[in-house]
Amino acid sequence: MKQVFLSGQGKVSVLDAPVPGRLKNTILVRNRYSLISSGTEGAAVSRNSGVLGLYEKAVSSGDRVQQVWEMAKSAGLRQTLETVQNKLADSNPVGYSSAGTVVEVDDASMPFQPGDTVACMGTHYANHAEYVVVPRNLAARVPDGVPMEQSAFAALACIAMQGIRRLELTPGERVGVVGLGLIGQLTVRMLAGMGYRAYGIDLSAERVAMSKTVANTEAWTLDECDSVQRVLALTDGIGLDGVLICAASDSNAPVNLGFDLCRKSGRVSLVGDVGLKLQRAKMYAKELELRMSCSYGPGRYDPDYEIRGHDYGVNQVRWSEGRNLAHFLWMLQTASMNITDLVSERFAVDDAVAAYARVKQGDPAVLGVLLDYGEPPALPEAVKIAHAGTRSEVASIAPAVIKHTGSGPVCLGIIGAGSYVKAMHLPKLKTLGGEFWVRGIASRTGASAAAAARRYKVPLTASDYRVLLDDPSVEAVLIATRHATHARIALDALDAGKHVFIEKPMTTTVADADRIVAAADRQGLVVRVGFNRRFSPYLLALREAIGRSGVRMLYARANIGALANDWSNTTAEGGRLLGEGVHFFDLANWFMGGEPVAIAAVMAGPIKSTNPNASVLLGYADGSHASVLYTCIGDKRMGKEYFEAFGNGNTAHVDNFAGFKYRGGKVRTKLRRGDKGQRDCLREFAAAVRGQTFPVVGADARAGLAATRVALAVIDYARDRSR
Repeated sequence: MKQVFLSGQGKVSVLDAPVPGRLKNTILVRNRYSLISSGTEGAAVSRNSGVLGLYEKAVSSGDRVQQVWEMAKSAGLRQTLETVQNKLADSNPVGYSSAGTVVEVDDASMPFQPGDTVACMGTHYANHAEYVVVPRNLAARVPDGVPMEQSAFAALACIAMQGIRRLELTPGERVGVVGLGLIGQLTVRMLAGMGYRAYGIDLSAERVAMSKTVANTEAWTLDECDSVQRVLALTDGIGLDGVLICAASDSNAPVNLGFDLCRKSGRVSLVGDVGLKLQRAKMYAKELELRMSCSYGPGRYDPDYEIRGHDYGVNQVRWSEGRNLAHFLWMLQTASMNITDLVSERFAVDDAVAAYARVKQGDPAVLGVLLDYGEPPALPEAVKIAHAGTRSEVASIAPAVIKHTGSGPVCLGIIGAGSYVKAMHLPKLKTLGGEFWVRGIASRTGASAAAAARRYKVPLTASDYRVLLDDPSVEAVLIATRHATHARIALDALDAGKHVFIEKPMTTTVADADRIVAAADRQGLVVRVGFNRRFSPYLLALREAIGRSGVRMLYARANIGALANDWSNTTAEGGRLLGEGVHFFDLANWFMGGEPVAIAAVMAGPIKSTNPNASVLLGYADGSHASVLYTCIGDKRMGKEYFEAFGNGNTAHVDNFAGFKYRGGKVRTKLRRGDKGQRDCLREFAAAVRGQTFPVVGADARAGLAATRVALAVIDYARDRSR
């Protein structure tokens, strides 16, 4: 299928991508139209490419410059430059508002049937693509008679509607709209349909003229008159009951103008992205309220609602984002709202580059630019195309691959195409030349696989990982999906006779880890877990300095910084201590040469499986012990990782893979700044698949089991001691 991508340099591309795989509580939709957001998406498209495009990106974000500087201090300039270049060259799917026809549903209990016309919304879901997978709460059935091209405005209309709802208006109130771009135009039309009098202000005469055509709407340009005096004259000296700020500007003027336009005890709803240096005196004198409006409405950014399909009761949340969407479609059906004139231009999806260029020109008369995917095929044919689209050939088929002979590349399939695969695995695999030949990449969405495959010239992409398992030329797979899926995919791969490299953690349960150990033994296949720290030249030097026998002590600190709402720290994925903390538990086991015989732990804050603030003590049979401090409450500028070891009269420490200090003798090693061992970790896997030896032994399935067992024991110990 055709799908639109945008690179970090702001370059638009149309690629052939696999049809995305469905998840629970989702529908598969064949898009008819998708809407380009002239604000959000238009701003992301660079006016230039190459160096000029990079310059635009850099000067627009001081935070990014600081992030790059911190990375350079710890990882070195060369690695930082490579990381930034990889990020900028990476392409990602775009789009979040569309309409089309349902092809498949998850189960018969869902409120949709194949053949239904639906409006869809949501970043990562309602993309600019022929086929999209959308969670049930982010779609709504389009009523009969409502044009599909107008239904494609769904997401932006919900943003406008939620902005209005935040004002808590009553009948007869007067409402201002500052900023008459696409969302502002939708807002004035929605206000008119709801029976309110609207007053629009913008810099553009063309956009003001468009708003004047809407019933019960007054509009003027900012330089046409004194806006405050104009409002007072039109409202009998009272002022506006509420104002929506729909502008996009770094200036603080729009929100402060909103305060000037309001009556006493008025409300200002912030929809657009504007400067927020508020003039307190204006708010104080009138006792004004500033209210933030969150995207499509209640439910936004709540994974239980958006992804898992758990709706709110009407008595709890009257207008969720899904109900906002349904109400917008009802307004179109009843002609309460007419947005025909907002459809500015239509482009075939193959002409997406021209469509974005048109948006980027900044013509004030161009607001609603649609991508057209053509008339959908009949339903049985659409289903057939969708199923065939789980696989997409993007280059020539591979040459014959030499297997298990001690020479030639290992034919590899990659399952998962997230940020770590794109930032780390694929660049490392590229530099490893004859070690691997990447045959294919699979990702559930298909889009990320297609983008990565294009950049790294990988011939096969799929949205179903079983395509790679069924390929006889693939002899090994690298699994880098979300943590809770590792076990199922690894067991499927082993059953298919493939060697397996699993990113940490190997599993989220001990039972699943035991199954992988048993399957690997039964099949006689190689399993490696991505515990790359044991391959770092810094930590190899640390172990050599202290020795491998006698009583030793190891201290490992992981200062990861604030996690926000990271998916890896959810209960469903096992939590961050299990997800990343296993790195350091495996490191301790490798350093000491065995598994711990005693475990003690305390956690800062409430004890729960996702709590990453832990102090862990591991005791070993020879009297050695390791201490692991894992925390998210520190300052990342102090460095993420620090290691210190003692034993045999020697002391050594490693500071964030940028410095090694040793007291007690000489240790010869070549240290590459920022080298955490990822490259050699992959090299060892290739050697193991060929039956060759390697200077450092990788973490096999039993090592993965041991690290998982420690992480879960730590959580249980801390929870039991807190009772």
